[in-house]
Amino acid sequence: MTTTLGNRPYKHLAHPTAPVADTLDGKLGDAIDDRVADALEDYIAEGRLDGRIRPRRSPVGLATAVAAGVAAVLLPWCLILAATLPSTYQAGHWKLTWIGLDCGTAIAAGLTAYLLHKRNRYAALTAMAAGTLLTADAWFDVSTASAGFDRTLSLTEALLLELPLAVCAFVVAARELKRR
Repeated sequence: MTTTLGNRPYKHLAHPTAPVADTLDGKLGDAIDDRVADALEDYIAEGRLDGRIRPRRSPVGLATAVAAGVAAVLLPWCLILAATLPSTYQAGHWKLTWIGLDCGTAIAAGLTAYLLHKRNRYAALTAMAAGTLLTADAWFDVSTASAGFDRTLSLTEALLLELPLAVCAFVVAARELKRR
């Protein structure tokens, strides 16, 4: 099979579902610029195009499979943890855990502010991270607090500060994703 790109002949160049001649000859074939034909000729000469135009495999399929696999493993794991974890535990690095969580939250929020100021598209990612960390902070504050004043303080902070700020961060992330 021979087809032309512009005024240049190419042999055996076909799409898996349709010959190139069907798609490139006629009006579309006439509109192809000589530079495109030269680039295709170079690709064929260098062996980067082996006579067939193939659709690239999308990383979305792999990412979907990995995400589904993680969910499938974590759901039964949560049930195992619910059945086997002790109700109390003595943590060896309690201060480091909380300082690390709060520092991570501060870094995510600060980076979000910087990226928003620079009108950088990655602000959506850091805003999502900040919202997630704020939500986790509220959860762990409330769930690890002792009964009484500590639990009341944790609930107050969660309901009046951390969760509203998390919602704001998620709104910023959604707005930035729509804007781009």
